[in-house]
This record gives sequence, C-alpha cells and structure tokens, in this order.
Amino acid sequence: MPKAGFPLVSRPKAGLSRLSTARGCASSATMRGVSWPSRVFLSGQAISLLGDGLAVLAIPLLVLDLTRSPLISGLSAASMTLGYLAVGLPAGVLVDRLDAWRVLVTMDAARAAAFAVLYLLWVTGAARLWVIMTIALAAGAASVFFETALVVVVKDLFPGPGLIRANSALELASQAGLVAGPAIVGVLAAAGALGAALLADALTFAVSLASLIAVRRRVPHPARPTGLRSLAADFRAGIGYLLSVRVLVIMTVVQVIVNLCLATEKLMFYYAKVTLGLGAAGVGVVVAAGGAGGIAGAVSASWLAARVGQVRLVVLAVGASGLAIGSVATTNSLIALGAANLGYLWAITVASLANRTYRQLIVPRHLLGRVTSTVRLLFLTADPVGVVIAGSLTAALGGNPRPVFAGAGVTVAITAAAGWGAGLRRAGPPGGPS
Repeated sequence: MPKAGFPLVSRPKAGLSRLSTARGCASSATMRGVSWPSRVFLSGQAISLLGDGLAVLAIPLLVLDLTRSPLISGLSAASMTLGYLAVGLPAGVLVDRLDAWRVLVTMDAARAAAFAVLYLLWVTGAARLWVIMTIALAAGAASVFFETALVVVVKDLFPGPGLIRANSALELASQAGLVAGPAIVGVLAAAGALGAALLADALTFAVSLASLIAVRRRVPHPARPTGLRSLAADFRAGIGYLLSVRVLVIMTVVQVIVNLCLATEKLMFYYAKVTLGLGAAGVGVVVAAGGAGGIAGAVSASWLAARVGQVRLVVLAVGASGLAIGSVATTNSLIALGAANLGYLWAITVASLANRTYRQLIVPRHLLGRVTSTVRLLFLTADPVGVVIAGSLTAALGGNPRPVFAGAGVTVAITAAAGWGAGLRRAGPPGGPS
C-alpha cells in the first residue's frame, strides 16, 4: 500500500478569502491544448514510475539472495525513505538554486547507471552486500532529488488548469506501477530471471531521460543565483516562508496529526491475517482492493476538484479517509475489509493530488523545491512515529487493533473539521496573486 500521508499546501498570503471552484481544471480543452513534447514527457515519466514499482521488490529480493537478515532486507526496501532523511532538506535548497530540468536529467542518468551496474553484478555473480546497499541508497538519494525537481518541472510544463490533470496522470501511472511492478518482479524471480527486472528498471530510467531531452526547449532554464548567500540562508528563507503564512501553518499542523494517525494503515496486514484469519490470498485481495482505490482516486481527482474546489476537496477527502480507516474496526469479512481499504486509498489519493496541485499553483517557483522537500520530510518523520504508536497501542490492548483503527479514524475526521473551521474555509483561490 502507498504511504498514508501527503504533503499539505496552502496559499502564500496572510489574508484569507473564499476559494472558487476553478471548474476549468477538468475541461477537455485543457488536455487538447497539451503539446506533443508535454505528452512525451508524461509518457516517459509513466514508464519511469513503472520502474519504481519494479524496484520496490527487485532490490529486496536481490539482497535476500545474499543474506537472510530481515533488518538488512528492510533497509534495502526503505532506500527511498533513508534517502529523504539523508538529503531531503538540502535537495530542496539545491533544486531551487539549480536548473530543475538539469537536475532531472542528471538523476535519471545516475539511476539508469545504478541499475545497469546492479544488473551486471547479478549476471557476473560479483554482487556483494555492501556494494548492493551502497548503490541502492545512492539510487534512493537520486530519487529524492528527482522527485523534488519533478514538482517544479511539472509546474513549468502544465501551468494553470492543466496542472491537476498532469498530476493525476502521473499518480495513475504510479498506482499502476505499484500494482504491476512487484507482480512482474515476482514472476521473473520465480523463473530465475531477477536480473531481467534490474535491466528493465535501468531501461525505464533511460526512457525517462529521453523524454526529458524531448522537452528541453519547453522548460524554463533560469539563471543560477549569484552572490555569497549560503545554503543555510536559503534553507532559513524557505522555512521562514512556510511559517509566515497562516493557512500554511494550519495545513502543516493538520498534516502532522493526520500522518501520525494514518500510519495505522501499516497494521492492515496484521489485521487481515491475525484478527480476521485471512490467508495469504485474502491479504492479497485486500492489497489489490487498495490499489484499485488508488487508481480510482487518480482518475477522479481532477473531476472532483473542478466541482468542489481544491482546498474543500482536501478537507472532504481527509475526512473521508478518516471514516474509511476507522471503519476497518467494524469489518469481519474479506469483502468488508477490502471495501474499507479501497475507500481509504481512494480518499487519500484524492487528498494528495489536490494538495500537491494547490501547492504547485500557490508557492512561488523559486521556493517550491524547499517547500516540497520540507513537507515531505515532515511526513517521513511523522509516519514511523505513528507506526510505533499504533503498534504499541495494539500490543497494550492484547493484540486487538480494532480500537486503534477506530481511534485513528475519529481523530483524522475531527482534525479535518478543525482545520476547516480554523481558516481553511477562507483560503483563497490558487489563481490569485501571490
């Protein structure tokens, strides 16, 4: 299942006004106006996201061929998270300083090379654990830079109403990759062809690189800042901006609370297998239902944003995710649990897309990298804390996670309502002046 949390965004102005519905977000004319290079870009990124799905399982399986340690296998699977903890904040500062398109090109080339090397090591039998882990962590760090710069480049290529459709297309590809990627790797690994998955991963990043080259003339290439301003000063400026906006402060508080509570989703496997007694096939059905919910969320987000408005949609979707995760506590069958997980992933995907798009539209371009990396780092900090809290509470309740799911759901719904009452209902439209 994808991550429970999402980076919340807000309007960069102290005054708060009514949010318009922005119905143009989902108009068919928007996508008809997308140029051929931009379509090539989206296609390339969709293939790259399939590569991310392949890597989710390929690297841990490669590590398990060398060691049976669950700790090391877990660390290899968490290379992206470890990358954010290591370089998340400097990545935002550097992306804001550098040419975002060139950052994408460099990181794609680095990731293609990394997985090509992993393939060669596997084919030649020269793989060593420390080498695999080093390459995996380096690829994770490169992905951090890539994802941070991607937010900026997508804003450049799809200004205004087309932005949420572009984000929805990328999210749809991401959800599909998370479903198809591990399945493909599992089949290849069972056939003794794990190396083919590593090679395919390298090729997906090469395709992404080609798509970036195709749009190089469409992306702004601003001059690099000059002077002696330090990276620390740039970072302080980004933090100062985040703290200077009332709505952004409200959104950040909501984000932290919601991410802490929705980390309870990590107990879904335990609940399905231990509490309900479902077998491996049943657990797979629950996970697949969540994947279907994520895909449905990616498809419906732009349509809903056009009719509800992005900030209102964020609040409604967050509240719906709380109700869905809370309803897990009442389920007693495979069908009921699958339906709850489907609704939960649908709601959290919609909320994530609405937030991401609102942030891209509102935050000034020269601060977008820092804002993006900061809120993502906040999520990654809150998520493991929430997992520890949820797991500890379940253990204290004698292994019964039902009250934990119920409590998390109620808290998320109350938090969404509190955020709305505290000022989000007066948030201005994303098309307004900064």
